Order: sequence, then structure tokens, then C-alpha cells
Amino acid sequence: MTRPMTDIRNYGLADRRPKQLLKMVPSVPKSVSYASVISHRSPTGLTSLPDDVLLLVTSLIGVEDILALRMTSKRFSSVTKVRWLWSNVLKHQVIDRRLPVPASIADLKALSSQELEVRAIHASRFHENWCSSRPRSRRNVEFRVREVESDENTPPKLSDVHPHPISQVLFPTGHNGELIITVEQSRVACWEVPFEGSEAFLIAERHLPDRVIDGLVVNDDPENEGKLLVLFSQSVGTPAQFELTTEVWSLDKFHGSFTTLQSHVLTRASQRRMPPVACLCGDLAVIGDPVVLWDWKRSNRLFMMGSAAAHQSPTPDSVLAARLVRDHLLVIRQNHIQLLPIPRFDEDGNPVQGPSSFGAILHVQDPAREAVIIAPEVSEEERKDWQFDPVTVLMRVTANDGHSIRKYDLFPRPVAPAEVAADEERPNDSVHGPQHLLPTASPCTLPACPSQTIAVPPSCSNLAVGRNGKGMWMETRNLTSGHTTFPARCFVGFDVTSRLVPGKESQPTRWQNELALREKGLFRSRVGPGEVHQRKYRILTSSLEDTVGRIAVGGRDGRVQILDFA
Repeated sequence: MTRPMTDIRNYGLADRRPKQLLKMVPSVPKSVSYASVISHRSPTGLTSLPDDVLLLVTSLIGVEDILALRMTSKRFSSVTKVRWLWSNVLKHQVIDRRLPVPASIADLKALSSQELEVRAIHASRFHENWCSSRPRSRRNVEFRVREVESDENTPPKLSDVHPHPISQVLFPTGHNGELIITVEQSRVACWEVPFEGSEAFLIAERHLPDRVIDGLVVNDDPENEGKLLVLFSQSVGTPAQFELTTEVWSLDKFHGSFTTLQSHVLTRASQRRMPPVACLCGDLAVIGDPVVLWDWKRSNRLFMMGSAAAHQSPTPDSVLAARLVRDHLLVIRQNHIQLLPIPRFDEDGNPVQGPSSFGAILHVQDPAREAVIIAPEVSEEERKDWQFDPVTVLMRVTANDGHSIRKYDLFPRPVAPAEVAADEERPNDSVHGPQHLLPTASPCTLPACPSQTIAVPPSCSNLAVGRNGKGMWMETRNLTSGHTTFPARCFVGFDVTSRLVPGKESQPTRWQNELALREKGLFRSRVGPGEVHQRKYRILTSSLEDTVGRIAVGGRDGRVQILDFA
């Protein structure tokens, strides 16, 4: 039985005789073996490509695939270490996808090939782990804020009178997530936790005897010398009144302490205590209710944000969050969303008219208990084309139909054309520059209703968000391990992304904010029945550094746990 020769027939060789086919084969000299002929054949596949083409092909695959290709041969090992490759990968797979660059600097051209590679790998692994079906921390570091005074190894009891409960954990900006600020009742400490280490080192602390720390925030500007804004109180006089003091501190790692740069004392009755500070952005601090601005470098006076900031409401309407966005201050209250114009300050600290005079108040349907503001950074080109940044507000609401997280979007409006702006009256054009903005028009669209609602259990609390759109909250879940079911506090992660949607035909280009929820818990901590019944959980506070992928967890027992997801 003869085998079919389909391939040969296709080339017209099926009708030829075997001897004729042998004549077509080139003769091999007797001095040359057939093995040497086979070994000198031209290579095929990736190895046959020149280095420049191979670099182009390699730049199109993922970071983990590049690392796997490096392990296959010496040539691929040298090619995958070229600086151009990692510069291209960092641009297209990290920056163009609006992922944060760890330890970023203004000029990436100054970085070496190894430095670019480390940043690309770190950013890619953190994003893939966070967005995976089962995100897991790759490394944990745990330490105590105080040494155990007792010789016994038993942990301290959980109670409200614990000597060292942690009220806040924070990541100061500009330190790549390796510094952590812990706040106790009257003590602030700064710890260094290196990425390659397994311990925490105390590098600075400050005690405030006979005072209670009411709130502390870190500066959003990493280049500013004022790192912390602290609000603390003490009881003075008879009858007792609370003297509130707000101070701006700098971090002195050489002497291991915090230094006061500016201080302001406020005296109010104990029944009208000022709520915690809201935010610190460069030289401007937002504190109090009604909302006031403090330009701490130029003046020691507080400037109230107009009559609209002191909104009168028959129901509690406390400030939940605040953030400076361009020329406006966005304030989130329990029942309202406020957009207030920010004044400019002269050299003497006196307020003058800012570039915008638009203000608005938006009423929300149900009162909120927590809120966070997410405003990812935009490029310089986008800042020139749009009057505002895309903003997402998440509010934890308790209503008659249950508990939920509601999402509100504020979309920027495009910059007015030059011919339209020329018809509008704008004072001091020489001061504000050649921008074509309308000072009396709204720089963004105000939401009439929430764009998305997520049902959450009543145990949901501790909303936290990073600078780049990733965030989390805590809730209690029943988990099963083997044949055992137990309650646990779980971190539920989410990330908010903003992107430009190109217009089609007559539709203009618009912004779109998307909220992606990570159903699987980022972290879980088993709790006892007493914690669930009294809702006094061991975990009191948490913070997220979403540039490098770190979570800090502060407990009622004086312990801090650092979770690395990169």
C-alpha cells in the first residue's frame, strides 16, 4: 500500500521517478559530513531576527513574559537589559495606562536601565495582583508602637481604656511608601519600613502631654516642607473650655523629631468643638466647620470660605471630606456637595479675587456617614483643554432601603474657545495668563443623582482611598475554612479610572469614570463573637499607598501591620 503524496503533487513532482528526484538533490562533498551541513543551516524563529527587530517584538509583550524570555538564552538576557526596551515598556504599559510610577521623578531620562526595569516590574505586578480574581499580599510586616510593659506573652485585652490604641495610620507623600505615621492619643511617631526588610524602625516621634490629638493629615504636596497638619485640644480655665491649636509640622529625621513651622490657637466652648482637619495641600490648609482656609506660610489668620461655606441645615451636616481641585474647593458634607471658589492671597496674607467666582451647593437624597474624593492626575495637555479634573465622590449612605456606597461623578467642561472668551469680561488678564476660562461659569457638570449604587452590609466602614484611584473599605463576612465557619473583617478593594471617550460624528469628546469592584477580599482578620456583637473591632484604622501597593492596618491593641501587594 502506497502512502499519498499530496504535498509533492501540489508542486508537480508526483509524476517524477525516484532516480530523477535524487538528481535534484545537490551533491555533498565527501570531506563534509551530513551533520555539519545540518548544523550550518540558517537559524529560524526569534533567534534569526536582528537585535533592533527583536527589541521591537519584545516591547509588545508583557513584563512577566520579558522576564521569562530573559531566562532562555544569553542573547535574550542581554537584549532584555537594553535601556530602550524598559523605557518603552514603562511608557506604554504603565504611563499610557494611567498607572502610577513608583518613586517617580520629573525626568525619566535620567534613570538607568535597571532603575526603569525595577519601576516597570513593580507597577505591573501591583496592578495585576490588585485586579486579579484573588489578590493576595506578598509580604507582611508587623510591629508594636510601644514595647510590651508586662513580661507575660499574653496580648493586652481589647477595651476602650487600652493604653496605646492607634487612632490613625498614614503614609506621608514623597517617601515611596517606606514611611508610616502612627497617631495615638497624645503621641505621633514616624516609622521606616523598608521593602526588603522585615522590621520597622522608629525614626521620629513627638509627645503632646495633657493634650488630645483630634486629627492629623499629611500634605498632598511631596515637595512642601510642611509634612503634617495637626489639630489638638486641651482643657483650660474654669468652667472648662477647650483650647484648640492647629500646627504645621516638618519631619526632622536627623534629630528624630517633628518641628513646628506655624501654630494657630483657637478658643471655643466645649459644646462647639471644631471637627478634625480636612486636608493640607501645599501652603493651604482646610480646617473647621464652617470651612476655613489657612495660608500658613503667609499669614496666621483664618479665612472663612464665604457664607455658602456655613450652610445652615436642620439636620447634622458635618464635613466628611474636602479636596482642592484646580481653582475650587470641593467639600463633601453629610447632606450636601459644595463647590467653592478659592481666593488668592497676596504677600501680606490678605485674600484677593481668584481666577473663578463660581460656587454651587448640591443636595443629596440621604445623609452619608463617610465619604472619599477621588481625583486622578491628568496630563498637561488635558489640563490645558479642560477647566476641571474628573472627580468621583463615594459616599457611604444609610437609608430606609439599606446600606450602600453611592458614586457621584463631576465631569470637567472643555476650555472655551478664544473667540468666546474674548467676549466675556475678565479682570486682571495680565495676572492670570492667556487661559480662556469663564470665571462665572461652572467648570464642571454637577451630578443630579448617583451614577452607581453598590449594596453593602451594615458592618461596612473605614473608607480609604489612595492618590491614584485605588481604594478599599472594611466589612464583616462569614468565611468557611474546611468544616468551620467564622466571622472575619475583610478589606474589599476597588479602583476608579477616568478616561477620555472620543466623540462620534456630532457628539463631543467626553470624560468617563468607571468603578471596578474587587469581590474577593484583599485581607481578612478573624474576629470574635464579642467584637461582632459590640461592633468594637480589633482593627481601628487603615491607610492605602496605591503608588507602591502598600496597606497599613492599625489595631486597638497597639499593633501595626504592613501588607505589600507588589
